[in-house]
Amino acid sequence: MIEILSNIKLMFFVLFFIILFIIESYYSERTWGTKRFFRLLFHFKLAVINTLIIRIPTIFLIIPALMLMSENNYGLLGMLDLSFLGQAFVGMILLDLAYYWWHRLNHTNSFLWRFHSVHHLDTHLDVTTSLRFHFGELLLSSIYKTILILAIGMPISVFIFYEILLSACNQFHHSNIKLSQNSNKILKRFIVTPEYHANHHTLEKLSRDANYTSILTIWDMIFFTYKDATKEDRKVMGLDDRSKELGIIQNIKHPFNT
Repeated sequence: MIEILSNIKLMFFVLFFIILFIIESYYSERTWGTKRFFRLLFHFKLAVINTLIIRIPTIFLIIPALMLMSENNYGLLGMLDLSFLGQAFVGMILLDLAYYWWHRLNHTNSFLWRFHSVHHLDTHLDVTTSLRFHFGELLLSSIYKTILILAIGMPISVFIFYEILLSACNQFHHSNIKLSQNSNKILKRFIVTPEYHANHHTLEKLSRDANYTSILTIWDMIFFTYKDATKEDRKVMGLDDRSKELGIIQNIKHPFNT
């Protein structure tokens, strides 16, 4: 069952990526200063490396934790008398809240920031940026996910469904798609939009160290971490170091050199 759901997750990931890549080619918000082919190639190579490495914690941590939850009623959801739909709703809300805090910790904790900053080294922002993560961050997040699965008592299907939803939202809000002001205004009341997340990738530290939510924007509102950058601020993405946009070795070594 896990293998089938994982294949479905991969299928949706590729499908959403292709669709968003095409859309942002015709309806882009910002101009690219680097050829898109080079950006796609770099981020694809990084994604392949990460996919190979992340199989280790997936096989030895996440899958065993999910199997354990499928055979036992451990965790918070197991203590609640809820229908499957009730468990799915509560489980996904708790996951989204937990991922908000994980993202926030990646900015406020100096050790975690070493790895997460690789994501912010991108001097542009488009759907390919959603592939840009250091394998160290993914390994650490796998441990965090395992703890969440055990603490919440996540059913396998609910966890995979949330991962599909998270992946789609991650691709969407990193994309360079231009939305109308009305569409953006309405959508960002509920979910993260490309403009909303562009605030998080600006060179300006005030808006970069804010806007942490992954799907539901309510978490930034509740914890007062929403900051709206100016349109001029959103023209300049990344960090002060502008030299590591497209260097595989440089990006891999970055957390160990800062």
